Amino acid sequence: MALERAGLRKTGEFRHSVNFRHASGEPVRLAFDPDFDPIIESAETFQVAGLRIAVVRKEDLVLMKRRAAGDPSRRKSKRLRDQADIELLLGDVPDPDEGW
Repeated sequence: MALERAGLRKTGEFRHSVNFRHASGEPVRLAFDPDFDPIIESAETFQVAGLRIAVVRKEDLVLMKRRAAGDPSRRKSKRLRDQADIELLLGDVPDPDEGW
């Protein structure tokens, strides 16, 4: 598999995502949800180190997080984390380093 050749080891597979860990130790999650396709297709693209990287807009990321937080099949801790992420994205915390 190309991802394994790139140094990624699969650590979990779920309904809408597959988790990996890079050889450096960094976690990587690939999400698969057809409802996100229009958001991803409208993402802004940037060139980074010769690669084309798509980044969704903040407003779209909030929509994605709201959908995830509302999924009753997700663990409560995951839903709460999504809700906290939404508040951070909307500017609830004035100091971006608060809590780190």
